[in-house]
Amino acid sequence: MNKSAIITLVFLAFVASVSIDLLWTGNKYQCEICIKYKDQIVCQEVKGMAKDDTIMTGMSTACAKVANGMTESIECQAQPLEKMECKEI
Repeated sequence: MNKSAIITLVFLAFVASVSIDLLWTGNKYQCEICIKYKDQIVCQEVKGMAKDDTIMTGMSTACAKVANGMTESIECQAQPLEKMECKEI
């Protein structure tokens, strides 16, 4: 085998290993999170690896739609959830 063929095979093996790694570490949960803040109900659909992290991401992105500034964002995220539905994907 010549040098270019070996380099090509090494490159293809690298691409294959990265592709397989990405397939195994993809999203595992899909959640719909709804939160009520200042008489507004906002829902956000998120995907993630860990269920708790996915829920927290959903809460923070939903609150970003209705809260202005850090104080309101913190208040919003402290509210009880109106709806939380998670499923494994």
